[in-house]
Amino acid sequence: MKSRCRRFPFTLSAAGLALLAGSVAGADERVDRLPEEHRVWLEEEVVYIITEAEREVFLGVEGFEEREHFIEAFWLRRDPVPATKENEFRTEHYERLDYANRFLGRDAPRPGWQTDRGRFWIILGEPRTREQFDGRNEVVSADLWIYQGDTSLGLPPRFNLLFFKREDIGEYELYHPWSDGPDALVRRGELLRNRQHAAVDLIEIVSMDLARATLVVDLTDPHADFLSATNTIAPRLDTVRPSMSVDKNLIDITESPHKIVDLEEIEGYLRYGDRVTAEYSFRYVKSEADFRVLLGPRNTPFIHYSVKLAPDDFTLEFDERENVYQTTLDVDLELRTMDGQLVALHRNQPEIRLSESQQRSAGGSPFAYRDNLPVIPGEYEVSVIVRNRATQQYTVAVSEVRAPATGAGSVGLADLVLAYRTEREPELSGLRFGTFQFGSTVMEPSVGGTFASRDLLSVAAQPVNAGGEHRTRFRIFPDAGLVEEELASATPLVERTVAAGSANAPAIEEFALADLGAGRYRVTADLLDGAGEVIASREAPLLVSPRAAVDRPGFIVRRSFATHFPGLLALALGDQFMAHGRIPEATVAFREATANPDLPMARWKLASALLFTGEANEALDLLLPIEADYPNEIEVVEGVGFAYYIRGECDETLPRLEHALTLRPADPSLLNALGDCHEQVGDGERAREMFERSLELNPGQQGVRDRLAGLGDPR
Repeated sequence: MKSRCRRFPFTLSAAGLALLAGSVAGADERVDRLPEEHRVWLEEEVVYIITEAEREVFLGVEGFEEREHFIEAFWLRRDPVPATKENEFRTEHYERLDYANRFLGRDAPRPGWQTDRGRFWIILGEPRTREQFDGRNEVVSADLWIYQGDTSLGLPPRFNLLFFKREDIGEYELYHPWSDGPDALVRRGELLRNRQHAAVDLIEIVSMDLARATLVVDLTDPHADFLSATNTIAPRLDTVRPSMSVDKNLIDITESPHKIVDLEEIEGYLRYGDRVTAEYSFRYVKSEADFRVLLGPRNTPFIHYSVKLAPDDFTLEFDERENVYQTTLDVDLELRTMDGQLVALHRNQPEIRLSESQQRSAGGSPFAYRDNLPVIPGEYEVSVIVRNRATQQYTVAVSEVRAPATGAGSVGLADLVLAYRTEREPELSGLRFGTFQFGSTVMEPSVGGTFASRDLLSVAAQPVNAGGEHRTRFRIFPDAGLVEEELASATPLVERTVAAGSANAPAIEEFALADLGAGRYRVTADLLDGAGEVIASREAPLLVSPRAAVDRPGFIVRRSFATHFPGLLALALGDQFMAHGRIPEATVAFREATANPDLPMARWKLASALLFTGEANEALDLLLPIEADYPNEIEVVEGVGFAYYIRGECDETLPRLEHALTLRPADPSLLNALGDCHEQVGDGERAREMFERSLELNPGQQGVRDRLAGLGDPR
């Protein structure tokens, strides 16, 4: 005998959890801590459409402002036409919510959004057809909704939902063919409990559509054909049973709102959200990137990179007054050692302005940002964050790179560059250095090494300290999972050997990819000595697509480190030496940079390096002439203060280091120097304050505890 207790047949699934959201709301303590408006938004307004991943992130967000940014990004992820000011999805959702609350809760002791009908109206919207059965002698009150389903969201092409009043009492409930059965719709249905086909017989008299709905949800299910077009029960219905696909159909319906949204922004927030400000946190977009270490002036390694964004993920604002499309990018490059120590932070803020014709020309094509940065030899993790102020979207590209030693005794190859186009500018006469540029040759790298079969592949192999006897051998192999040892004996599809050239004019070879055909390949370059022996090797993946063309950037912003500006390269390298704790090398680099009077920061950076070795007099010689010009530059203020402290002149130290306290958060070294000087000039109370603050930051300083104890009881 079938139990009269209604069971929910799919409560263990994600969809079941979504359907029961009303009953579990409040079970999470994090919900109780939300401000009322955010609790209502989460637990009432979007409870049926928010994904579990989004819900978890929202509950983990700290702060009112960041939750507001999350909500704004939540609706943007669902906006079907981002180019318009109106968010059509959001507008329709709140219209559905309003209808549910106004009309679908009238017979229920709870708000309309919590009822079964309200729940599915919010999820699906108005049905294509709707038929209500009230006051019938044969069946209880019922409400039948029929939808045209969006198959891309996992919905059946046509399906129905049936709601009924159990025994014609109370509110409308969602009908389930298995747990309720056709007899639940028939008045005095208990008399037909063991004769399902008889119940369907009676319902068919009222409506063929209603009879179908007692057996199926998916109207393309073969069970939907059990009822003949002549309004009579087909003979095989003598043993009629509901469709076995009902539970799956209901799960697909309740999960359909989750399938319209790409959760890459949530994934981006979890990985990179702490790297951007709150307004960007939930607006991550994917990108493709390529990083290469190439040699620049003075054989200095440079990280060259290209970040490519799909056209839908890069938008400009239109300024009607100036008739231009524009935005400003905030680009940060972070260089860290493999154990996470920050070595360099490079920032750029390029402004982009396009005329209408330029916008039309670039529209529909990807966007690329390219730049480079000098680096001292070593192994690093490099990350580039690109933020678009117009849309407040951001992307992050991360890679591991190795900058090789390039001293006079080092011979080798830099990373290979695979380009889909090269441009030669002979008027530059090879004097210019730029991103993905060798002398007068500018290369357009293909991010990911993807090319069309019609493309002409250009491969650049830049030698390190090569001589006239060196040669470069280019080869292309089919990528059949060959390991490095197997490449030596494998037969290449293409092989060429040419003069190695120089860092400024390396060997660049072109290959017609139509000869290879679509597939995956490996491009290798070997630097050979005069005897033909391999000194160094480099390789890069190559993917030849069967497509006639590959999407290339229609608009490129290219920046480059200003190596032509005297002293700037030395200054950047000096900073990196300091970060590595290589003080003597940093001192040499900074001293070189001070030769340019237009680089005042070189003076205070050199002074900082000198103070590490106690050379206070030279530090003061550098800083005192510029102190009045930079009264709030922390490195000048602290530099002068610590230089006087090393010389034991507390009267000169105190005003500088006290001022430094107002310019940046204090650290123990600053506080301890102030405490020591205040004690020396007889201000024990201020000395105590400084030592106590220092111990709060670092309690393990036993020497500071001893000094504090030596000050005696303040009372």
